[in-house]
Amino acid sequence: MDAGNVSAIISAAAGISGVLLGNFFVLIKEWWAKRKAVNQNTTYLGIIVVSHLDRFASHCFDVSIDDGTCQGQPAGQDGHYESTTAFPVFSPLELDVDWKLLPKDLMYAILRIPDQQDQLHGKLRGIQEFNYDPPDHPEFFWTRRRGYAVLGLQASDLVKKLRIYAGLPDDAPLPGEWDRDQSMRDVMAELDERESRSRQQ
Repeated sequence: MDAGNVSAIISAAAGISGVLLGNFFVLIKEWWAKRKAVNQNTTYLGIIVVSHLDRFASHCFDVSIDDGTCQGQPAGQDGHYESTTAFPVFSPLELDVDWKLLPKDLMYAILRIPDQQDQLHGKLRGIQEFNYDPPDHPEFFWTRRRGYAVLGLQASDLVKKLRIYAGLPDDAPLPGEWDRDQSMRDVMAELDERESRSRQQ
């Protein structure tokens, strides 16, 4: 093989290598930019959804301690027990975030919360219609309080998982501080114990 052919082959190989390396670096740069955008969007989604879920969990706690009284007295007229807290609202599909950034299980659990809340409200409507038990409406308030404690704990658990996934700092209460989640667990334990006692009578 003469020197001219060798030189031509080397030039061609160098040209092809240059094109391949150039394309490779472009791909790496695009991949890095896309990854950075995904990370930023995931962090944004995490911040927004954690904020809304955490607020929802706090409102669930408020409902879980609403026993129909105000300062120890029935909150309604004529000695009737009446709700003093409004239902919390969580509307995830109204949030301007890209839900597809989340893993399937986490996304499904978050988006299911309004459906679970609707199911709870259906039970409460049924109790009001078919088991109206004045003046204290025990089954209604038991179901309402316990149902919202369960929903609140689910929302709080999702907050923890979403914080981890989005790389957000933990916000657990320090030892000795009031713990909303433990308070909801206490409400559930108290209601379950009361229900158990009433069945034994």
